[in-house]
Amino acid sequence: MANINSKTEARKKVREAQAKANEARLERERHNVDDAASFLVELGRLAAVDEWEQGRVVEIRAEGERRRHEHRQQGAAAVSRMLDRGETLTAIAELAGVKVSEVRAVLKSAGAQPVAAPDAIGATTAAADAPQSARQVAADAAGAAVVDGARPAAVGGAA
Repeated sequence: MANINSKTEARKKVREAQAKANEARLERERHNVDDAASFLVELGRLAAVDEWEQGRVVEIRAEGERRRHEHRQQGAAAVSRMLDRGETLTAIAELAGVKVSEVRAVLKSAGAQPVAAPDAIGATTAAADAPQSARQVAADAAGAAVVDGARPAAVGGAA
């Protein structure tokens, strides 16, 4: 420590030290303000990514459901064509190597509407274009009618 004999000189040294400390504090605070602003911007961007991701998940889920519905429709159409040629559900299941319940499930689910994305409301679907429900096709092919939504027992053969 320096040998200081006057109070004026001591005050001058203290003021210089305090000025340096104040400069360092102000510089640190400026950096803190800049970093706090950067932090807030990145939090906003993070929230935007979360929203974007959620929107994409909804879109992808809707596209997957649309594709599944399309394949169900095509599978049900193939089964309906075989039923029109006089085949039974049991014979179709045996030919395809699946259970009769799977054939029935495809026929039943093909009549259901696919889940549409929230922004795709009003878009046409394959199910809307179908002339009649898959259950009615199966009942007609078996020579029975669906009455009041009731399904006749053993449509197209035993399960």
